[in-house]
Amino acid sequence: MPREIRRIETLVPRRAAQYGGKARHLAQLARAGFPVPAAFAIPATVADELFEERLAPEDRPNALLAREVVSEERLAGIRARVRELELGASLVRELRDGLDRLRKEGSTSFAVRSSSTREDGADASAAGLHHTHLHCVSDDEVFDAIRDCWASLFTERALTYLRRHGAQEAGMGVVVQAMVAAEVSGVAFTANPLTGDGGEIVITAAYGLGTSVADGRVSPDTIRVDKATRGPRDRVIGEKSTRVVLASASAGGPRTVEEPVPPSLRNELCLDAAQVDTLTSLALRVEQSFGQPQDLEWAFAGGQVFMLQARPITTPVDIESWRKRADVARVDRARIVWSNVNVGEALPGVATPLTWSILSSFSELGFRRAFGSLGCSVPRDAELVGEFRGRIYLNLTEFMSILSQVPGLRPKTLLALGGGGMGDRLEADIVPRSRAAFFARLPITAARYARENYNVTERVRAFESFYEAERRRIEAVNPALLSPASMAALLRDVEHLLDEAGAVMLTVYGNLLASVVLLQGVLALVVSEQADSVQRDLLGGLADVDSAAPGVTLYHIAESSAREPAVRAAILAQPATELRVASLPDGPTRRSLQRFIEAYGHRGTREAEVAAPRWAEDPTLLFATLQIYLRQAASGAPRAANPVQMAERQRKAREAALALVSERLPLPARTAVRHLLALVQRFMRLRERLRSHVTAVLGLYRHVALDTSRRIESVEPAAGSDAAFYLTLDEIDAFLRDGNESVAERVQRRRRRVERDRALPDPPDTFVGYPPPVSIEAPDTDTLVGLSACAGDVSGLVRVLESPADAADFQAGEILVSACADVGWSPLFLVASAVVTDLGGPLSHAAIVLREYGVPSVVNVKSGTRLLRTGDRVRVDGGAGRVHILERAPRG
Repeated sequence: MPREIRRIETLVPRRAAQYGGKARHLAQLARAGFPVPAAFAIPATVADELFEERLAPEDRPNALLAREVVSEERLAGIRARVRELELGASLVRELRDGLDRLRKEGSTSFAVRSSSTREDGADASAAGLHHTHLHCVSDDEVFDAIRDCWASLFTERALTYLRRHGAQEAGMGVVVQAMVAAEVSGVAFTANPLTGDGGEIVITAAYGLGTSVADGRVSPDTIRVDKATRGPRDRVIGEKSTRVVLASASAGGPRTVEEPVPPSLRNELCLDAAQVDTLTSLALRVEQSFGQPQDLEWAFAGGQVFMLQARPITTPVDIESWRKRADVARVDRARIVWSNVNVGEALPGVATPLTWSILSSFSELGFRRAFGSLGCSVPRDAELVGEFRGRIYLNLTEFMSILSQVPGLRPKTLLALGGGGMGDRLEADIVPRSRAAFFARLPITAARYARENYNVTERVRAFESFYEAERRRIEAVNPALLSPASMAALLRDVEHLLDEAGAVMLTVYGNLLASVVLLQGVLALVVSEQADSVQRDLLGGLADVDSAAPGVTLYHIAESSAREPAVRAAILAQPATELRVASLPDGPTRRSLQRFIEAYGHRGTREAEVAAPRWAEDPTLLFATLQIYLRQAASGAPRAANPVQMAERQRKAREAALALVSERLPLPARTAVRHLLALVQRFMRLRERLRSHVTAVLGLYRHVALDTSRRIESVEPAAGSDAAFYLTLDEIDAFLRDGNESVAERVQRRRRRVERDRALPDPPDTFVGYPPPVSIEAPDTDTLVGLSACAGDVSGLVRVLESPADAADFQAGEILVSACADVGWSPLFLVASAVVTDLGGPLSHAAIVLREYGVPSVVNVKSGTRLLRTGDRVRVDGGAGRVHILERAPRG
């Protein structure tokens, strides 16, 4: 090849930099023997020389970078002149020679890709900033595409990005590559860029050219591959109704066209097992060759795979930990039991990247502490928490394997408390671990357990003193006035507060589980045939559970509002979605609601999701509940149950259950059992109180994220007003510490993924290996079986609720059906005749609140929201944990 223009494989490292990042990485792939399409590269010096000849000094890239603001009108004029540049006879001749050589090797058209000297670096990718042209057939089309790549340097977006990364100069190389007529194409991340998990490869794939994925026209298949075993962790079939393919060559016509994908191919993975294995091998080899995680563009054509681009993953990733495992094949991933039955109640549905990064690390650390407090050793490589299609799951196989160190503790016992399933399978699969270390640590563990039980109330009190002061301090800060460094410090303060709150809460939860297991053992011996119902009654009627307080308080506010005609009229005159406390007439109700927001405004539906608004921001559900109360009073219909009377009934049921147990116990044991029950009740109260504190801290994260989003949008409008919720904690910290960090392209890609995951049906709440690639049909049955949360037998009409806005349609006495029922839904519990949820367990937060209210309820029915529809008539047998469908509403 001529002197200036070089074949990709001939670029040596010491000279590759002048050809730009894309060319440099393709050259490294080619030299290492990876399947790269034939290509040549044009150095940035070619464009620089033409700019010096044809552009005024003040219009050249380096001069524009020195100016803070350049008008779009001026930049458009520069781009127009660049697109008209005469290339010169010598350069044209070199380009024609390069194209002719590619044609002799079989190329019929070309991809022309920009290759900036400032892109695809280790700390900034500049992805999507510059231009690529596909399927250029004639020499003139290639020449025009080269000029347009050069012109893409003169955009406000590109210049802003370069300035923010401290660039004082920039050049634009170009890669001319043999066009690959892709049958299937996509991206392979050699580490998960969202979770930072270096132990998996994430492959996205779609039919045709990759442009349909990049611009969001199709939702690709996603396959997550475990590096250690090379087996799948998850497979998601995307919505691939169209594909982009090369157009027939015609002068001036489109170079690519969109066409429908045959229906038979839309609902199956577009990669077969052999192709996935090929990509897995390439991804592992490329990561090893580059020495860091890579984002690879690939395509299959004619039975062969091609690597089209490689760029570093710029998010923090640990790629070495999986290699350092002492025994990477310790667990067969195809046999791992995953479940979100309990954790799914706290965070149902898809988690945003920010929430995932907060809660995954919080959970991982918390579970390790909890296991340690029981005297269990936890392998350093233990994978306790996983993410599937945006949902958080717990590795029950790993949990139960760790807990097998505790003598007498059966997996089925703990699964029953959490609402999980597959206990028999887990007990059959798990090879018990050695208990030698457990017994060696037993004296220390027992002493620590006794100490923590002895002073746990004092420890909670000390934490709450620190927590209240720290929370007030952080809430008083106006983040808009802080420098980026101060914002980063504020974020660290919130992280520290969550760590402290979590440590105390999980200590309490561990003690609660231990004491409940002991109580279950006693009940099984004393009242075996009635153990479940007696335990349910013993754990109800506590009267002062923190999670139950919002619903009771709102009931009393509703009574007050009924006595204020102006307030009643104001609440009933508008949709609940438009009502705000400040808009109400002044008086007792308004002041009570203000105090309610001060006390409980940090709660809300999906309150563990940092991106979800709190009651203080969106009181729709609160006002919808007040409207139900007021309409019920105006209609003369029977009033909703008085919570004071309900609490009294629960108290009597508890005392009756305790009397039953006591009369069957020998006299010396009665006092011990009463002390044990008091211990369980104390830990339940403390856990609910601490859960409220953790929720408030998550609200502080939201406080920081909202202002960080404002800062991001001010410099990158394309990122949107909620950008920070699509970044991880480490990425927000990096943005605040280094204002040069560009995040818009990353945010947009992740927002599309979250939207895609939300559109997918929920995976099963419990599954083995990985969730099925297609949705599971709701069972064909007239009876749903779950777990009893509160006894009672009620028949009525179903109302399925998915969001707080749905609460506006709820009618008093209907049966509330939802995927879960966290504390954010609790105000509606008191106006519902019964509650049914897909998820949850006997010790879940919602189950505790429902018992306090005395509302008949069945949790963990698995498929209630899929099988039931609003208007169905059902019978809820809370004591038996069953829901019987009596009459189905007409299906539309």
